[in-house]
Amino acid sequence: MKRQENSLPGEKGVCVEGKAEPDGMECFRILVVDDDEPVLKVIQRFLADQGYSTDTTHSGKRAIEKEVESRYDLVILDLVLPDLSGLEVLKELKKEDSSISVLIMTGYGKIETAVQAMKLGADDYLQKPFRSLDVLSIAIKRIKEYRDLKAECSYLKEQLNESFRLSNIIGRSRKITGIFQLIKKVAPLNSTVLIEGESGTGKELIARAIHQISDRKENRFVALNCGAIPLTLLESELFGHEKGAFTGALQEKKGYFEVADKGTIFLDEISEMDLAVQVKLLRVIQEKKFQRIGGTREISTDVRIIASTNRNLDQEILQNRFRKDLYYRINVIKIIVPPLRDRQEDIPLLSYFFLKKYSEEFGRNIRSISPKVMSGFLNYRWDGNVRELENVVERAVALAEYEEIQPHDLPKNIFFSESADEISSPLLHFDEAKRQFEQQYLERILEETKGNVTMASRISLIPRQNIYDKIKKLNIDPKRFR
Repeated sequence: MKRQENSLPGEKGVCVEGKAEPDGMECFRILVVDDDEPVLKVIQRFLADQGYSTDTTHSGKRAIEKEVESRYDLVILDLVLPDLSGLEVLKELKKEDSSISVLIMTGYGKIETAVQAMKLGADDYLQKPFRSLDVLSIAIKRIKEYRDLKAECSYLKEQLNESFRLSNIIGRSRKITGIFQLIKKVAPLNSTVLIEGESGTGKELIARAIHQISDRKENRFVALNCGAIPLTLLESELFGHEKGAFTGALQEKKGYFEVADKGTIFLDEISEMDLAVQVKLLRVIQEKKFQRIGGTREISTDVRIIASTNRNLDQEILQNRFRKDLYYRINVIKIIVPPLRDRQEDIPLLSYFFLKKYSEEFGRNIRSISPKVMSGFLNYRWDGNVRELENVVERAVALAEYEEIQPHDLPKNIFFSESADEISSPLLHFDEAKRQFEQQYLERILEETKGNVTMASRISLIPRQNIYDKIKKLNIDPKRFR
């Protein structure tokens, strides 16, 4: 491919169509647009030293032509040009290639215009003059990461099929695919299964998956949340009752063990079950027989039992809240479901699954999730696990103004991770507020520079020794950002 005028390959090699650079990295091509020739040369040489293939031009019209001819990954665009405004160039670039990344350069006092550029599709902006060219390098790396994340999301959107799911369980992480294999092994058996995991991790989905690929799939799957039913009614729900067995028993009622005969019963949050009911459940497991409340007739049942809990049953046994003999009976095969924070690689896949689900349900044409949103998802703790992620995506699909979910479509805590106490906390004393600001600022800048104190000093204009003094005082370890 013939190189355009004013182009300079990186030291790692010239970008040639269809080939990678010598070190194996995919070629990343940049066009720099600025009417200041000395600035162009400085930026071009700096980017060449960084290994990027770089073209330059001082004309907005020529920038549009060069993009049509060469297709760049990134355009670094000054807002003030001799022929067209930077905003006009930005609109045309996005019209030619909506996937192109644009980094805006603007002088002081032009922030409002830069914000307008961001609304038109620019990825980021920097103020000129730069305090250090390292700022430019960090911005480019961040944009590259967003592009990679967006490409990954597009791939996941295309590949969201049976290879990444079992029934309605979605995931491709090692922990989830391990659970897929375990489900396939235990499904044909009649053994009881105990599923442990935090609330919102999808324990019932796993129970349903076991039933759906078992020999019992043609019969009933009955789910009962033991913590949602009053203790006085739980026994009746499980085993049924005869007419007149107690006040209000106006007719006989079949219990879940009778209804689910030849099928599967899922006892969700079994740790909430009363000890008296636990005794009767133990008898059903051992003898496969039970009596309705108020009845004398033995009723046989062939039911597979799957139980779940979000508590530590060993601790419940020590506190005399759960029977040890029942624990041994239900804990024949154990499946431990990891929290979402321990399988981050599943977050993009789950996000697009819920995006598709609620776009169809609400009749909305929401096609994608912005890289900034996905970055926020990946950095959020998700204490509510998959259920919380689903609720957030559902809300975003309902409120989204455009075809792509943007940060303003989400609750603020997804990006700021503020607890309710922090949001509603009273005003702090000045010294404490200053300390918190300094800590947050230094942690953010160390995160951006991957723990490089020298680079953090250049960006922040804080003397390096002062940074060392502050991070020591605030007990911040730069190594954890590397």
